[in-house]
Amino acid sequence: MLNNPKKIVIMRTDRIGEVLLSTVVVDSIKTLYPSVEISFVTSEYSRQILENRCDISEILTVDTFSKDKWFLNALKLACTLRKRHFSGAIILNAHKLLHLAVFLAGIPVRVGYKRKWGWLLNQAIEDKRNEGTKHEIEYAMDFMRLVGFSGAVPVPSLISDKTSEEFVEGLLAEKKVQDKDTLIVLHPASSNPAKMWSKESYARLIKYLKVRLNCVVALIGSREEKNLVNDIVTKCEEEVIDFSGELNLKQLISLLKRAKLFIGNDSGPMHMAAALDVPVVAIFGRKIPGVSPGRWRPWGDKHIVFHKDAGCVTCYDRECPHGYKCLKAVTVDEVFEAVIRLVGQG
Repeated sequence: MLNNPKKIVIMRTDRIGEVLLSTVVVDSIKTLYPSVEISFVTSEYSRQILENRCDISEILTVDTFSKDKWFLNALKLACTLRKRHFSGAIILNAHKLLHLAVFLAGIPVRVGYKRKWGWLLNQAIEDKRNEGTKHEIEYAMDFMRLVGFSGAVPVPSLISDKTSEEFVEGLLAEKKVQDKDTLIVLHPASSNPAKMWSKESYARLIKYLKVRLNCVVALIGSREEKNLVNDIVTKCEEEVIDFSGELNLKQLISLLKRAKLFIGNDSGPMHMAAALDVPVVAIFGRKIPGVSPGRWRPWGDKHIVFHKDAGCVTCYDRECPHGYKCLKAVTVDEVFEAVIRLVGQG
């Protein structure tokens, strides 16, 4: 239990969706201890998700993806943390580097999961997230109840900045996109093929959107995802906007704020759209409880999620021998019907 802490460090060092969902812990801590000073340790990859928040005093970064020099990185992080004299640490993704760092930093209250050197913590709970019985936000809130929070679950939030807003406004103006236009943003990519609806399905859906709704369609993706986006643009044979490889996270926030709807796979941008109160049509694959919509769906009640049971007894994830038939079971027609429901046009 934290006793009127002055400074707390929260840690989540994986990808943007996970980090974004974990920010509910910041809101909860501030509700419980309004005067506390909060630092957040994350990855450089996810840093922009946290920037410009007035309730986070400092953002620190560390690499927990690489296995090289992890022990040295733990020592460096421990030295950084020790100088700040934190009252408590909450580690939201179990990692021995983070557990060792908070222990060596001498932080008196160390909260986290009982795995990956969890014995270095002094307030730990079993990690049952792979059971997928509740949402990732609700799993994060288990820690808040552990330290005495009993209020309502906060909603994840994102903050853009003026520079990013102006940059996106300029891009849209170049493309002759007006405020009155129905802007629909699609993110067709993923680092895992078991999450990805087919290029052909996205291309056909775009045809429906352009012909039947007369809307503006913008596709997003990283530089590494640009070839995939280009393939879809070529296949759909419609006028669309390709923003792949052009936007950083702050600029993506500004673009999503302008959207009337987001369509995509289970991904970080999906969670970003939901946090911005943009309706989401999400397409999930895989029959694995820990990665199911039960745990990773877009947070909120205005979204529509597709997740088909293809009858597989065992899900092989990335190495699917069945050609990802769970994803193929999601049809373009039913996704378009969901779009109609959310956009409110017929």
